[in-house]
Amino acid sequence: MAATNFTTNAVNARKSEKEDLANFISMITRDETPFIASVGKTKAKGIFHEWQTDELLAPASSAVAEGSTFATIAAAQSAGGDRTRLGNYTQINSKTVQVSGTKRAVDQAGVADEYAYQLKKVGTEMRRDLELDLVHSFHSSNGSGTRTLGGYQAYVNDAANVVIAGESGCYTAPDNTSVGTAGTIDRTTSTADDLLNDIELSHVDDIMQKIYEAGGKATTLMTSPLNKRTLSAKAHGTGQNTVRNVDDTGKIRQSIELFDSDFGTLQIVPNYIMGLAHNTGADNTTNSANFCALVYDPSMFKIATLRPLQETEVGQQGDSTVGQIVEECTLAVSNPKGCGMIVGLGGS
Repeated sequence: MAATNFTTNAVNARKSEKEDLANFISMITRDETPFIASVGKTKAKGIFHEWQTDELLAPASSAVAEGSTFATIAAAQSAGGDRTRLGNYTQINSKTVQVSGTKRAVDQAGVADEYAYQLKKVGTEMRRDLELDLVHSFHSSNGSGTRTLGGYQAYVNDAANVVIAGESGCYTAPDNTSVGTAGTIDRTTSTADDLLNDIELSHVDDIMQKIYEAGGKATTLMTSPLNKRTLSAKAHGTGQNTVRNVDDTGKIRQSIELFDSDFGTLQIVPNYIMGLAHNTGADNTTNSANFCALVYDPSMFKIATLRPLQETEVGQQGDSTVGQIVEECTLAVSNPKGCGMIVGLGGS
């Protein structure tokens, strides 16, 4: 009697088995947009969205003699500053989708409609792209050619509201008359990152003092995961007056989510996009990853939308369905002096 070929029989048996393919798709990349989620929204009515800022005179004595005339008081009074008019250009963001008729017709695991799935995917990508433009690209406001919105660094860049943590030359602030223009960064003078340093608790205190003295009240510090971790380590370092929290389950809190400074409490928020490698600057070769920490009052910022995110089905192109997602918006910074940033970070 011939011996049974178990290997051959097992292979033949498996030919009738169904594939074990899970009916879902796992997306590994993050889809959060922390800055966009933290700020408000408003409506833009033109491609150049404008707003006004104002401020009080510096405190001074207002004492006058009894019986002083209007003219005498007016002559002694300091002239008030005029309101400042600021603006930012709207930026058109768009992505396209093209899906074949066959791809929409076949029964796919994890996807009911390939066209709808691709639209949702590129829509999420556009949210992340906008987040990058707002806090990580050092975009300047530009109204010629392809319009670009000025990001955070194009408005909160006054030397009075910036703490430079890195070495001299790592950051050059723009001319203060050029509202909407981002500063320039340099991190590759001789060797990579030789001009950069770690974030320190003193940097946070310094920027909070600057904002407080300017009349603002920052409540949020947003930075990359590397800088967030570094700040937690500094807070728990030797000589620091902090204690790790141990709850009743024995869990140790190593991180810090709140920083109680002399000038207010800050919520510390990591933003993974700020830790990604991204080329910026005039030569588009300078990596801005981990370079800055934003210290701001979310009520001072709004996303001004001219055209909300919408999908347009272009129609059939041969045997494919073609669609496009478009939005047009910009960033409005109610009063840049009420916020600040720490630059020259990410040295280790």
